[in-house]
Amino acid sequence: MSRRTSCLIANGLSITREGRVLLKDVSVEIKPAAITLILGHNGAGKTLLMRALHGLIPPDEGTIHSPPASRQRMVFQKPIMLRRTALQYFKFVCPGLRISDQHSWFDSAQLISQLDTPARRLSGGEQQKLALIGALAAQPKILFLDEPAASLDVEATMLIESLIAKACDAGTTIIMTSHNRAQAARLADQIIFMDHGSVKEQSDAKTFFQAPQSEAARHYLAFT
Repeated sequence: MSRRTSCLIANGLSITREGRVLLKDVSVEIKPAAITLILGHNGAGKTLLMRALHGLIPPDEGTIHSPPASRQRMVFQKPIMLRRTALQYFKFVCPGLRISDQHSWFDSAQLISQLDTPARRLSGGEQQKLALIGALAAQPKILFLDEPAASLDVEATMLIESLIAKACDAGTTIIMTSHNRAQAARLADQIIFMDHGSVKEQSDAKTFFQAPQSEAARHYLAFT
């Protein structure tokens, strides 16, 4: 895959901390306007890889070719809520939108009744939806999502998945982690499978779930 047909290319990324290798010679290519799921057991390096790709953690070795930071957004598993109302938070992270557009985003996330609620008093699911629409409204080229539906109920999960799918259809490249195999199967166009800080497999989702090539991936799928 060339840079013309990739939204992001990373080559030979390695990160070592206190003598421990956390990422080892990781190379990935991300398709544009597609949903890429990074899968693996706890401690495999999924979130660390995303943070490195987003530029939050500089690798000790390797290179990353990606859109500028201004065209990227990341939503963490536990979003940081400011001491503002939900609407004030949204305006802060995505300034300049018309009031009608602001309300449209809140309506899309079923948060229209929470405009004046302090962001920190929203439920966990509501905070996650608020952080997501704040990122999406900025129309990023790449959106990184760390477990965007972790611990949410089925209704909230389906809504978040719908927002993610619509953003991808509109041209945003999605890179996300998930422990939910069913969610990965529903959403993913591409899978990056990690084990002990290394990428063991990168393929389209159908191939990964039907015919994984690595022993580590086959073991993961057998027990998830």
